[in-house]
Amino acid sequence: MPNPALRGIMPAFPTPIGADGGPDETALRRLVGFFLDNGCQGLVPLGGTGEYVALSPAARARVVAVTVEAAGGHVPVIPGVLSPGFAEAVAAGRDFACAGASGLLLIAPYYVQPGQAGIAEYVRAFRAEVDCPIVFYDIPYKTKVLTEAATILGLAQDGTIIGMKACNTDMHHFNTVAAGMPPGFFLLSGEDTLFPAHMALGAKGGILATAALLPAYWVRMFEAASGGRLAEAIAAQRLLLPLLGALFAEVNPGPLKQAMAMIGQPVGPVLRPLRPPEEATMAALRAAIEGLRAAGVL
Repeated sequence: MPNPALRGIMPAFPTPIGADGGPDETALRRLVGFFLDNGCQGLVPLGGTGEYVALSPAARARVVAVTVEAAGGHVPVIPGVLSPGFAEAVAAGRDFACAGASGLLLIAPYYVQPGQAGIAEYVRAFRAEVDCPIVFYDIPYKTKVLTEAATILGLAQDGTIIGMKACNTDMHHFNTVAAGMPPGFFLLSGEDTLFPAHMALGAKGGILATAALLPAYWVRMFEAASGGRLAEAIAAQRLLLPLLGALFAEVNPGPLKQAMAMIGQPVGPVLRPLRPPEEATMAALRAAIEGLRAAGVL
């Protein structure tokens, strides 16, 4: 399968959930249209924001198939593979590739925690089993697994992975990967709070949860940063700080789903074990959204 070109803003979006507790396909198609209409250059269903671990294998595959169909080939679709075990990860990866995924966002194994050689062997073995390009998902504050920059660069240099979603808040780690990445490697920010800094250090774009809420705003921020207008991008990102504080006050995507309903893009409830946000978080969300409306962002 050819490698997709990954740059720009790619929302890591919530899975819309219907009254039966399964994916709401009508809402999902509407959401994909919303992202495309607002200039997004890729779509990332089924990451942590998409509640991968709460959905059945069949529901996951259906989410990917509907997303691919709704995208209509206009942008790459890179679903998350967040299974902790190799066999289940391979099965999911094959299902998603068959559903038309352009690539796969593969997390490091996180229940049985291997060393660096084990992580590298796992990713290489997955790629040998699944004919689909891999974007490595580095998120050590969730997995409790540190993938060293040298391990990531080894996987990049031999072509096992085509890119990385960086959710490691260690800027030295990010800079080390950026400094050593081979030509054509798609280094992508996964941290909404660090996006302009990641762009300054070499990111090609971002896979961002809050881009599901404000896609056009994030696209403009990307255009500013990629066009060398870093101060403009930083100012735009700082305007979002109250919203980001509220959105990440509790486990994602609970607050994000509530915020999307507040702006007229409802995606249904969260799935167990998540619960609706506490009232203090809801109040902070309402205040942040009203602030953005007053500023002309919404």
